[in-house]
Amino acid sequence: MATLTSQEIVQTRGWPQRWWRLFSFAFAFMMTMQIGKLNLSFMFVDQPFMQHFGLAGKPALIGALTGGFLITYGFCAVLWGPAIHRWGGRPMAVVGILAWAAIMILHAFAQSYAQLLALRIVLGFVEACAIPLLAWFTAHWLPFDERARGQAPWTTGIGIGTVITPIFVIWLLKQMPWETTFYIFAALPLIPLVLLFWLPDDPAAASGMPAWEIERIKHGTLSNQLDALQLPEKRVHTFLQTLSSYRVWLIGLMDLGATAGFYGLITFGPVYLVRMRGFPATDMSYVLSAGSLVGAVCAILFAIDSDRRKRRAWYGFGLFIAGAIFLTAELFLASPAAAAVALALASASATPALVIIWSLAHSVAERTTIAATVGATAAVGIGLAGVINVVMGSVIAAQGNYAAGFLLVLLFYVIAAISALILALQRY
Repeated sequence: MATLTSQEIVQTRGWPQRWWRLFSFAFAFMMTMQIGKLNLSFMFVDQPFMQHFGLAGKPALIGALTGGFLITYGFCAVLWGPAIHRWGGRPMAVVGILAWAAIMILHAFAQSYAQLLALRIVLGFVEACAIPLLAWFTAHWLPFDERARGQAPWTTGIGIGTVITPIFVIWLLKQMPWETTFYIFAALPLIPLVLLFWLPDDPAAASGMPAWEIERIKHGTLSNQLDALQLPEKRVHTFLQTLSSYRVWLIGLMDLGATAGFYGLITFGPVYLVRMRGFPATDMSYVLSAGSLVGAVCAILFAIDSDRRKRRAWYGFGLFIAGAIFLTAELFLASPAAAAVALALASASATPALVIIWSLAHSVAERTTIAATVGATAAVGIGLAGVINVVMGSVIAAQGNYAAGFLLVLLFYVIAAISALILALQRY
């Protein structure tokens, strides 16, 4: 029977090197980006901001701000994938982080709605690096049987960023003009930029990495796991082969449901609860933050358990059904507080769903193609979610109420649940 070396014994008592290096960066990277993405959603309750850009009573314009960002974010992720494969993860991460900080500063100088919309679109292009980049790092730093846990830190970062943003933005707006807040948002990327120094592209190049860890990462590929997993497709995918697989596009539809649901509800939910339901802005921020915290905790728990079972799609099915139930309940609840809780949980179900969605992507693509494959999947999920967000704003404006817009989210939750069910029945 094989015995552990003294170095392995030390590592098994704590977190392996690969975990603390990757997880700390991934968490900080997505948490700070999430704050930069969501800050506008909570500025929509700030009267000076709304008056400055002429947004009061114009949900279609509000929807276009989030939609324009998401459309660019999704479709430009396709471009970042090949660039990451060519130039490496860390160099492209530095480019993305510095550009992101510069764009945040420019928000403070926007003088018109057109300029604000242009900045959100450019921000979408820059932040499009995020998902292909983290998929690339996950595939290069973790063996296959740890990939769901590899998604958990950055999806938890999304969740914690969502927890922080409502309270943080509302507090900042009470302390300073909205323009000044963007300088603070621009400083946040310094956190992941510093952590990036401990995350080289190749684990073997990291100082202090034990040889046994490097060996475990090297041999923990998808192709080495296919027979044990008994998956339907028993071949190593090239990028073109991956794109020809309908399962990739089912994952894309799952991402569409999660992204459309999360951003649709987080864009229009705060205004809906405060203006239409008469729910206090501070209470709204607490309820949405609490829902996001629930989503972040579930993301960690589901990642651990799905890695153990290596059957991940059933979790996605359950989460989308839960999101649909909460959203349906919100439409019929008379109490503003109960409606706020239901809406928060409907939105929060998307966070653990992302753990499942992006770990499933690692079941159909090897390290050599993962960033480009995830970029293509994001084009379906995030890009089309941006279109849905724009449509939601137009529908809400045309109908004069929010129910029709929320029903659109409900439809895509159901589509995502069906996609997850198909993959679950195939043992993914």
